[in-house]
Amino acid sequence: MKHLPTTTTDVFRPLPPFDRPSPMPRSPKTGRTKALFAAFALVVAAGCAASGGGSHVPATRGGQNIARALPAVSPTPAPAELAKCDSNGKKAGCNVKKNPNAGVSQTPASGLTAADLRSAYGLPAVSGGTPNGPVIAIVDAFENKNAESDLGVYRAQFGLPACTTKNGCFKKVMMEGSKSDSGGDDKNDGGVSLTTWSDEIALDLAMASAACPNCRLLLVEAGGQDLDSLADAVNTAASYHPASISNSWGVSEGGGNAPNIDPDAQAAFNHPGIAITASAGDYGQVQFPASSPYVTAVGGTTLTRDATTARGWSETAWVQSGFGCSIMFPVPAWQTSSACTTGRSVADVSMIADYNPGVAVYSKAEGGWVVLGGTSVGAPFVAGLYAAANDYGAATVGAPKLYANSAALNAVTGPAGASFGSPNGLGAF
Repeated sequence: MKHLPTTTTDVFRPLPPFDRPSPMPRSPKTGRTKALFAAFALVVAAGCAASGGGSHVPATRGGQNIARALPAVSPTPAPAELAKCDSNGKKAGCNVKKNPNAGVSQTPASGLTAADLRSAYGLPAVSGGTPNGPVIAIVDAFENKNAESDLGVYRAQFGLPACTTKNGCFKKVMMEGSKSDSGGDDKNDGGVSLTTWSDEIALDLAMASAACPNCRLLLVEAGGQDLDSLADAVNTAASYHPASISNSWGVSEGGGNAPNIDPDAQAAFNHPGIAITASAGDYGQVQFPASSPYVTAVGGTTLTRDATTARGWSETAWVQSGFGCSIMFPVPAWQTSSACTTGRSVADVSMIADYNPGVAVYSKAEGGWVVLGGTSVGAPFVAGLYAAANDYGAATVGAPKLYANSAALNAVTGPAGASFGSPNGLGAF
């Protein structure tokens, strides 16, 4: 895969150094790409950009988009705050929800804090010092110029060590790509305020930070939310050799889409030794890449404080989180407790996604602190847990350790097929 020349700015400076990007193998293209992605069907099934000066990497998948929804290349990065997450099935949608009743505040007035999340999932107290641990890569679409500053506000508010470009903890890579349809708005959709990719990026960086405050963060911003652009971004993220890659977005397998998710897109998630997570979705469908056997699919729960339990919290399956069986992929050998017999079962693990109570996140594009939810919360958080454990295995793909260590997971109650375990600190990994 072609990349721009690497410079000294392409490495994180703290030891151990952030590996230089290397070319990624590319699978042969088979057949012509087809128009795809019908509207999302609302059925219960499964699932699921920062300061200026980031590196620019060209998109390289041959000038065609799978969805043919957007031009392949645009010289101007589209602003993430104008690109709606809800794509109506024509492109990849991100899986973040906004609590419409919480409003915007200048201090975190509601929503769970980083300390709450660490308590709920059994993580130890945060230590100080400059983060110099493993790298968590976050793949999203479009440019969020406020990503690094939003991250700084979140981490400072909740006592997490600073993660900046200057101290070598944070890096942003912008892919060249297509422009977004502009005009994101704040009207309600079914009681949930519409969100943009700016919200997604702010949430992803915050959740990765909450799970692993000592990890370094690589944000890779795809030029568009078509699957080709995002698959390119995943391959680019992998070329930096992170411990994990988080994807809080997806496209439905249904509506005739599955045959059009081509081998190149599927191969973009096959990176042995890198723990790749994908949110299971908020629309009640089986989504790709959550359905891929190369990823850990993260579903959603409602997390509640519960003094009657030793844990102090309890979880039930979130009604909007999808669960079901893939029509694209067979059951992986490592999925030993699959709820499906003919296809890969989604999700593999679940955690808070309900936007009530939701999580507190700072977003300058929103004007302050907002309360967010959706299965987008879980993908970066679980990626953070994988990176913190840093023992994924050089030949590993998918989620074999989750199934091998299922006794370490917290119980999730709910309907059949949705009662997947939730992470319990690093013991789950």
